[in-house]
Amino acid sequence: MVEKEFADKLHVKVPLANLSFKEHESGLSANFDKKLLQEHLPRTQGIVTGDRLLADTLDTVMPDSTRDALRDTDFVGVFGRVVRQNGQGGGTCLQYFYVWDYQAVPAHEGDYEPIFVYLDGPRKYAVYDSIHYCTRKVHLKPNTAFRMIPGWHSFLPSELKDSEVDEGLEVRPLSDKHLHSWWTIPDEEARLKVEGFVRDPFMLKAPGHFMDHPDENAQTMCCSFLQIERAMKEFEDPREGVVTGVKRAFANCVGLLALYRLGAYLQLLGEMNDIGMVNIPVSLKSINVATIGKMLQDGFVSLTKAGGKIFGNSQNQDDESG
Repeated sequence: MVEKEFADKLHVKVPLANLSFKEHESGLSANFDKKLLQEHLPRTQGIVTGDRLLADTLDTVMPDSTRDALRDTDFVGVFGRVVRQNGQGGGTCLQYFYVWDYQAVPAHEGDYEPIFVYLDGPRKYAVYDSIHYCTRKVHLKPNTAFRMIPGWHSFLPSELKDSEVDEGLEVRPLSDKHLHSWWTIPDEEARLKVEGFVRDPFMLKAPGHFMDHPDENAQTMCCSFLQIERAMKEFEDPREGVVTGVKRAFANCVGLLALYRLGAYLQLLGEMNDIGMVNIPVSLKSINVATIGKMLQDGFVSLTKAGGKIFGNSQNQDDESG
């Protein structure tokens, strides 16, 4: 079993009379409007059952530690609040955080996955976490849903039937006490790292990052996954798409002049391998500058059936600012 030290800080209980929503910038207001939040709650798949289903599906081909972590992960809940720009014509953002008490890949306690829904008259769009808090934007249509990537707990927008969509999710208040509790967890990996864009979601851009100041590793992973996503959309054959995307990610996000980024690039591929999106038949620990060319040959990485299903059903995202 995985060790969970911060259950009391993750499972925050606040009497309704003591709820406050003061964590916002000047010129904005925040509150909990359950009717509005429930009405626009994003359609999702796999929020509660996805981790255990992945563990059962890939039981014999994933590391024991990953399988055990998937089975020991519990969904805490979806928390939300409404942030509005004051004055006539101001925008409205519905901030949702999907919270788990553990994440299998990479393994750490406490996981918080944001989807921010922006209401703009009859149109609405979402900025969501694709991986490692990398932002993507998608205009929301009636059939748009978000497929949760098990193990990562990240999202890809998909077209899903009503029968495939999660049922029974109820939005809980995302109060100041919740935020303060999650922001102050002493372990960095278990702590909520989204702060500035919680206080002002109207400054958020996509592609971009939910964290105020993502480090070099985070930026490399965001760049790499974006290259893979784009290639998967470009090629009719998804197997060709993933191979091309991996090559482009190295060329455009690492390159021979910035090999200090290689570790983050390989970490991303290793995580995709661990959750069954791709198959990498060699140890990534053996990859170095001398073998990088061989690594990028066709056949080094291949798309799995699970990975093809996830990418193949995803909707096009927008590359414009959020």
